[in-house]
Amino acid sequence: MKLRYILLFILLTTTLTSNACDICGCANSGSYYGLLPQSNKSLIGVRYQRLNFVTHPNSQVLRTEENFNIAELYARFFPIKRVQVMAFLPYRIDQQVTTAEVKKQNGFGDATVLANYNVLNTLMDKENSGAFTHTLLVGGGIKLPIGKFKFDENNPLHVANANFQLGTGSVDFILNAFYTINKGDWGLATNVSRKFNTTNSQDYKFGNQWFGTMDLYRSFTIGAISLTPSVGIYAENAAHGTQHGEVLDLTGGKLLNGTAGVTLFSKNWTLGVNAQKPIAQKSASGHVVTKERFLVQLGFLF
Repeated sequence: MKLRYILLFILLTTTLTSNACDICGCANSGSYYGLLPQSNKSLIGVRYQRLNFVTHPNSQVLRTEENFNIAELYARFFPIKRVQVMAFLPYRIDQQVTTAEVKKQNGFGDATVLANYNVLNTLMDKENSGAFTHTLLVGGGIKLPIGKFKFDENNPLHVANANFQLGTGSVDFILNAFYTINKGDWGLATNVSRKFNTTNSQDYKFGNQWFGTMDLYRSFTIGAISLTPSVGIYAENAAHGTQHGEVLDLTGGKLLNGTAGVTLFSKNWTLGVNAQKPIAQKSASGHVVTKERFLVQLGFLF
């Protein structure tokens, strides 16, 4: 009898504390775009990301590991001069490992479409050319709820965690800006984005987010190929989420990652590899720990 009550207590505790942060590998997480050619060529490619998280790392009972494997088809094209459109469609293979079981899910995630206007481009505007070259794009976009969002906190067969879903179940809106400055073989690429989330059909709303990147890089020419190593930072800041109008305390958080990578450019293709390691973080009041991240992407220019 005593064992039954102990098991019941563990189950209830796990359910109550499983609403993890909004900074995670789910469809609400921020985007890392990596280095892309700043030419006016269109691009289509694929990329793969792996993200890992540990919830309640110091508990032998509540410890949970979540692994997110994301294969993504992405494209960039220029329908008219100075207007850049980017689109992303991910396919996700996710796994959650607890002390009692392993849960898996796979399927398409939420699609994102961005449109940016080239406000400044000294490569195009020859009269403004000089020792430094600048590119500034500003715009925004929309995230469409393609991925499945369905969970029941009281159903033991479901993952009682809003973050461990293929999508957010909501139509979300994004504002962003990309700025790049170059001098000779050196360059600095920055991106900042603001994401506004709406409430989904299950009356759940992920917290709004800021996320951004800054990468310092240098290019080396090897024959017809440009080799570009880079170092930088990636940051996220997510507000608390809400459910049925009530603020969820164990959501939201801050994350700062150091990044390092290398990208190869040629006339017709680009190949990049990037790794991230957390520098500082506080997610879900410290209950969620972000581990290292990895990304590889291949694109074809036309």
